[in-house]
Amino acid sequence: MRAVVITQPGGPEVLAMQTVETPEVFGEWVRVRVRAAGINRADLAQRMGFYPAPPNVPADIPGMEFAGEIEAIGPLVRSWKPGQRVMGIVGGGAQAEYVIVHEGMLIEIPENLDFVQAAAVPEVFLTAHDALFTQGGLQMGERLLVHAAGSGVGTAAIQLVQLGGNIVGV
Repeated sequence: MRAVVITQPGGPEVLAMQTVETPEVFGEWVRVRVRAAGINRADLAQRMGFYPAPPNVPADIPGMEFAGEIEAIGPLVRSWKPGQRVMGIVGGGAQAEYVIVHEGMLIEIPENLDFVQAAAVPEVFLTAHDALFTQGGLQMGERLLVHAAGSGVGTAAIQLVQLGGNIVGV
């Protein structure tokens, strides 16, 4: 498969399209044909050599969020089947033609989102939603101050609270 590979720490010029081994499914893991992948601050830091990939993740292929179609499933997968449109988050490796991900880290793409839109959801919108509503307990009508309004998670937080009828201060 083709993948964006970090050839050495540095700027964008260190990225190269290379042929690498296609990952194999096993257990509860799913292989997704990537149709779009996000680029996050962590990807940029990894490219610069400041953010090492977690264990068991390709150290030289960036990409933490993606959208695509399930291509293959491991023998213990129960929640998904080939052909489904999904988005998800991984520790790295999503800027490739295929990525493997645990079945629990996938979400079905809603009908109203295309692959590019869906690839922008997992890292920033799910992080913002979790921080605001699950961890922070934000309720309808409450006020919110967003300090990091210029970041991806910050801009997602602003959009989510506006949709929820909250007042936002930036």
